[in-house]
Amino acid sequence: MRFQFGRNWRRYIDTLTSETIAIAERSLREVCGSDTLAGSTFIDVGCGSGLFSLAARRMGARVVSFDYDSDSVACTRQLRARYAPRDTDDAGWKVMRGDVLDGPFVASLGRADVVYAFGVLHHTGALWAALDAAISLVKAGGILHVALYKERGFHSRFWLKVKRAFNSSRWAAASIAAVYFPWKAAVTCLRSIERRENLFASHAKDNRGMHWFYDGIDWLGGYPFEVSAADDVIRFCRERGLSAVAFESNGSMNSYTLRRN
Repeated sequence: MRFQFGRNWRRYIDTLTSETIAIAERSLREVCGSDTLAGSTFIDVGCGSGLFSLAARRMGARVVSFDYDSDSVACTRQLRARYAPRDTDDAGWKVMRGDVLDGPFVASLGRADVVYAFGVLHHTGALWAALDAAISLVKAGGILHVALYKERGFHSRFWLKVKRAFNSSRWAAASIAAVYFPWKAAVTCLRSIERRENLFASHAKDNRGMHWFYDGIDWLGGYPFEVSAADDVIRFCRERGLSAVAFESNGSMNSYTLRRN
């Protein structure tokens, strides 16, 4: 059982605006601690919609994007053709299908200054092997930015069951969505009222430019689903030569920025 992430992302990219892309770029600048990636290499592990590959390319990086899901690969290529047509020969932005759990494939990519794996590795079915592979892509002095679902006890077990049910049939998916989205919309709407922003802007600002509806589908459908404790992740990375330079815990996710010594 595996959720088809790429189908969701292909619908999402039709909602992209210049403001959305700017939010993604701002998020990436904060991760990298720089306004430019000129002269740097960037590997987008599980590129999904391709939004952050686009942000990295607009910041001047040479980008390699890959994803297990062929629809996500097609989505990223579509985004590249729309916003970076000069890169369709792969000169500055290479897009390919690949599996982070495929050792020879990962080794063929070389190492990069920035490796980005946001909300991806916990959907592989082999979280720790996937994290190990992502770490192997970071060059000396480079950074890994990774976001992983955090261990939340009962909540994690509850959502695991929801995700399994969501993927079991169209009827189950429709029923779960019919309950989830009114609640999600209400929470987002209250936040937007507090900030005096519209519904969509509020969610996009909090979620790196994501659209509240497609983000919700991604959350409900995201299976395989694994969780991890922050201490375990940091220890695992430290044993492989990376030191944590930034950490953020937000909702269901922990995000880490780590640098290779």
